Amino acid sequence: MTTFGIIVAATINSIVWYYTNVRPEGLGTPREDVWKEVSNFEWRFALLFQVVPGLGLATLMCFLPKSPRWLCSKDRDEEAVQVLAKLNAASTSDELVQSELKAIQEDVAATRAAGSSSFGELFSPIIRRRTFITFLMQLFQQWTGINVIMYYQSQIYNEIGFTKFMSTVVLPIINNFVNFISTFPGMWGIERLGRKTLLVIGSLMMMVFHISTWAFSTQTDKGKLWQYLAVASIFLMVFSFAWTWGPVPWVYQAEVFPLRVRVKGSAVGTVSNFLNNWIIAFVGPALMKAWSTKTFLLFAAACLLAWVYSQFYVIECKGLSIDEMDAKMAGKA
Repeated sequence: MTTFGIIVAATINSIVWYYTNVRPEGLGTPREDVWKEVSNFEWRFALLFQVVPGLGLATLMCFLPKSPRWLCSKDRDEEAVQVLAKLNAASTSDELVQSELKAIQEDVAATRAAGSSSFGELFSPIIRRRTFITFLMQLFQQWTGINVIMYYQSQIYNEIGFTKFMSTVVLPIINNFVNFISTFPGMWGIERLGRKTLLVIGSLMMMVFHISTWAFSTQTDKGKLWQYLAVASIFLMVFSFAWTWGPVPWVYQAEVFPLRVRVKGSAVGTVSNFLNNWIIAFVGPALMKAWSTKTFLLFAAACLLAWVYSQFYVIECKGLSIDEMDAKMAGKA
């Protein structure tokens, strides 16, 4: 649903741009200066428009029932079974409802038995490898360069030589659609192939397509064929990310930690993701301005490092219990 939301956002952005630039000067020609300041109305309106889904979400939240797990954690089991019955369109005595309630109660009891934890436990001998793997996985996810492409793709297409209309409306929508449909192979592959395998495959594919994007972009003055080949390489890079490095880090950090430290371990990965996302968003425009499409070579190098990390440091956790994971991780940090 996240990638579908990105398509919707890209479509709205394109519509806003089009209707605030009706037959703008130079619509049919590439922008000479892609860094030239544009009208503030476009981004102000786009931000304001977010109030609409925000209000919708706030309204619908009023009708959302409380989580059965939260209710059980507060010893409000009778309310929990009512919610489960409503969600399953069944009676409170239904076998399915009762089995779900029992599973939730057992999970809540196990969480209570595990007790509270400290962040220091994340660096204990049996846990710390998981902590480092999770932190680095989210770091490399951002340094694949995916968000430089997703955030600044219009400028990239301009740099390659496309017109304002193609760069701002057509190509971003196509790219975001590629991102959306490419998540579905990931749903299949993450259980069939395993987490580590997807990371290894994805890092190699992204490295190849970063290099090809740079190579094709150096030939764009020779004709439109090279421009479209460069864009095709960008789309293939996005495909390579969306079914491998897109979903795997989030799945991995949610299942690799023992129950006692799972929330804190996942928090470390999330902090790494947002920190490196911020760094990429901050330095991305400067890199593109200084190095132009040579920036793709930097991200190709990062993907090579991501392959080394995936191949030689990541532990496959597909189908493993926590006890089996402990045995694999112990003494290897």
